[in-house]
Amino acid sequence: MFLQIRAAATTEKVFSFWDIMFHGNIFANAVMVAVLALGVLSVYLFLERLFYINRQLKIHDRNLLNNIHDLVKDGKIESAEDYCLRQNTPDSRILAKGISRLGRPVGDIVSAMESQGQIELAKMEKNLNLLAAVPSIAPMLGLLGTVIGIIMAFFNMANMEGSFSPKTLSEGIYTALGQTATGLAVAIPANFFYNLLLTRIDKFVLKIQQLSAGFLDIINKP
Repeated sequence: MFLQIRAAATTEKVFSFWDIMFHGNIFANAVMVAVLALGVLSVYLFLERLFYINRQLKIHDRNLLNNIHDLVKDGKIESAEDYCLRQNTPDSRILAKGISRLGRPVGDIVSAMESQGQIELAKMEKNLNLLAAVPSIAPMLGLLGTVIGIIMAFFNMANMEGSFSPKTLSEGIYTALGQTATGLAVAIPANFFYNLLLTRIDKFVLKIQQLSAGFLDIINKP
């Protein structure tokens, strides 16, 4: 009796999500590899953009506007523009574009600064469209893998000799559903990464808006 119980215990199957992911046929496994590759891509894009955006946000000269104010009021327009270009930061490049338009209507100055701001914003948003695509593509690929797995489970049942075993069907279904679960596991963090980066970019947009307003106050002061 003891030996029977022990034998039953040793034959109990241990749940392994890794085995479920790659338990299907070659087509389902290929889909799973694609989903995992999307997961790696999303992590890489997130970290690369996060470090870049944070680095750009931290580069900030607190005396930038004050120094420009002094140079502009002294009539040293070219010196003010050269000073901004030497700083070589998103803030200074936007201000340099505005300084280069001094003497023209305020609308031209604002338009030039907005154009440079769009250029800096595009640098921030580089490759974000790829990251945004992951939350859409990963679940669809997971669903494709699930459909392939279920098709193969029913195909194996149809060609199985002997009596029907519910275990065969249930095994095919739960391994197929592992594809969908993996797709969702990739899509959810990727969606979070994308929205987190958008929040950081919104912070940058607010920063350059405040900078532009401060510069306009300087040139409009009597």
